Amino acid sequence: MYEFKGKSIIIAAPNHYGLLYRFKENLEAIGFETIAIPDDINVSIGIQNQIIHIIKKIFTKTKSYKREKKIEFRTQKQIDLINKESIPKFDYVLVIRPDLFSNTLLSSLKSKSNVMCAYQWDGLDRFPSVYEKIGFFDRFFVFDQNDTNKKENLIPITNFYFDDLNAGKNIIDVYFVGSFMKNRINLLLSLSRKLHKLGQKLSINLSVNSSDKFKNPNSDLITIIDKPISFKNNLINSSQSKIIIDFTNEVHNGLSMRVFESIGFRKKLITNNSLVKNFDFYNPNNIFLIENDKFDGIENFINVPYENLPSEIYEKYSFTNWIKYIFNI
Repeated sequence: MYEFKGKSIIIAAPNHYGLLYRFKENLEAIGFETIAIPDDINVSIGIQNQIIHIIKKIFTKTKSYKREKKIEFRTQKQIDLINKESIPKFDYVLVIRPDLFSNTLLSSLKSKSNVMCAYQWDGLDRFPSVYEKIGFFDRFFVFDQNDTNKKENLIPITNFYFDDLNAGKNIIDVYFVGSFMKNRINLLLSLSRKLHKLGQKLSINLSVNSSDKFKNPNSDLITIIDKPISFKNNLINSSQSKIIIDFTNEVHNGLSMRVFESIGFRKKLITNNSLVKNFDFYNPNNIFLIENDKFDGIENFINVPYENLPSEIYEKYSFTNWIKYIFNI
């Protein structure tokens, strides 16, 4: 597994649900000496700056001073994380969601690396401040295929599965975790009822904010969670399930991580994302595609065994291979 032993990398990424440290663990598992830079370092701007912010807000109608100071202080802490290391220059830098990081930090990362790449796994227009970041990078990858036409030298890439975790013993039949979205809740409820009637043991977990207007008519089928499941625990849950549910997010045009997790863990997948039919891993015995909100044939799908894919498919969509492609190794 130590394919990259002796190589060093900085990974800067959003720390949503511990995602950053999931990257770090897998990078270390394949041999990289790894420094992780979170986007959400807590900072205090101090009483003096708080007072200045209030004065500016009252007398000049400027409301951005506090936010700008927080960015400045956070950037310095991020740079300090890099500078405390004894490595004068890192082999690689990978930035996930570069719109979350300041230009000052990106300049510092650039000066500390031989090769610096980025992956924007949200659509460019969803966070348009990312456009000004593209020039910092040697290679810039996008999740949404449609984004490749919006600026020169953007490279399309899919997601992947973390390949340092093995599949566990199945303890549940069907697993889902996701945020409440009004446009897909009825489909989730209908699917849960259908699977329950077919005798499946469900773990359907829905994160609902206080502002979401949602009444759960199937409290025995859907668990409302008020604390997010960590990224790693979510992977463990997926690894211990026979079937993973994936619902597409209409703001994206691509395949979610769950699709690739199903490949890595050799699990079946239920999804409404029709894009899966265009990929070399698509197998109707392994992937049930919900079309027109219909579940015709799902009982047969559940009963048919999972079919192993060619070994080159598992390798192609692994995190290790993804890293090789990102850095052209």
